[in-house]
Amino acid sequence: MSSPLTSSSALLAFLRSSYPTAVSASTSEADLPGLSHELFPSTSYSDNAKVETSQWLTTSSRLATPDEDEAKHAERLGSLNIHLSTRTTLLGSKPSVADLALYYRLAPAVKSWSAEDRTGEHGYHHIVRFLDFVQNAPLFGLAVKDEEKIKIDLDDIKFVHKPLDPKEEKERKKKEKAAATAQGDGETSLPLGKSREEDGTKQSKKEKAKDALQSAEDKVKGAAAGDNPQQSKKEKKEKQLKPQKQPAKETPLSPCLIDLRVGHILKAVNHPNADSLYVSTIACGDAPGTDNTSEHE
Repeated sequence: MSSPLTSSSALLAFLRSSYPTAVSASTSEADLPGLSHELFPSTSYSDNAKVETSQWLTTSSRLATPDEDEAKHAERLGSLNIHLSTRTTLLGSKPSVADLALYYRLAPAVKSWSAEDRTGEHGYHHIVRFLDFVQNAPLFGLAVKDEEKIKIDLDDIKFVHKPLDPKEEKERKKKEKAAATAQGDGETSLPLGKSREEDGTKQSKKEKAKDALQSAEDKVKGAAAGDNPQQSKKEKKEKQLKPQKQPAKETPLSPCLIDLRVGHILKAVNHPNADSLYVSTIACGDAPGTDNTSEHE
């Protein structure tokens, strides 16, 4: 089932009203992914950005599908909200035709959202912020009348979310990836047709038998070498009972630890073996005969 919001012809008409010179009457649905450069000629787009734009055009169309499953629709909105939490536009900071398509197809639904849906604890506040940016930013220059825009009440905030810490988010993703990998390895290691309990029992029996065999081999090797097992046990106990060395006491920092002196430079001559060094004679008030000192002639 299609609706006017999912129709590409309706989207092109919306774009033509704001960008009549860039979107002509001959522009078709196939031209949509490449319209970003026409709409924003001062912005350059890589091949990856063009592919991502095409994907977001498809996603925006699915978000506007009226007969989509409610759970699936909520999942798509949640993913979009997380994506926009660290981005100004869908591509990060660059404007694209995908931003305009998402605004056109999602704005009518957002207008009917409650305050809880917009700024609640489980609301889509990043989506609301993004749509408000698209409809008002000079960067896009949309020709949308004030009465047709989404009304945003800046004072009606139901829940203030804690800002995402990039380091914590990176660590969280690492842990999730490691847990998923470990879980996948654990599932594939089970033999076909065996339960986890049966496989664990057999593995523990094998390990016990292996440990017993290793212990017997060690005893035989010890007897052949003339080792006394009781004596080795006593030595181990004595080693364990030895007290640990206490760490050296740290001397507190004090200005008196610094050998800071004031001296009178009596003479400074060029170093005989270096171009940028000097040999200086400095009077520091030391008594005659002090180590590393000499009388000045």
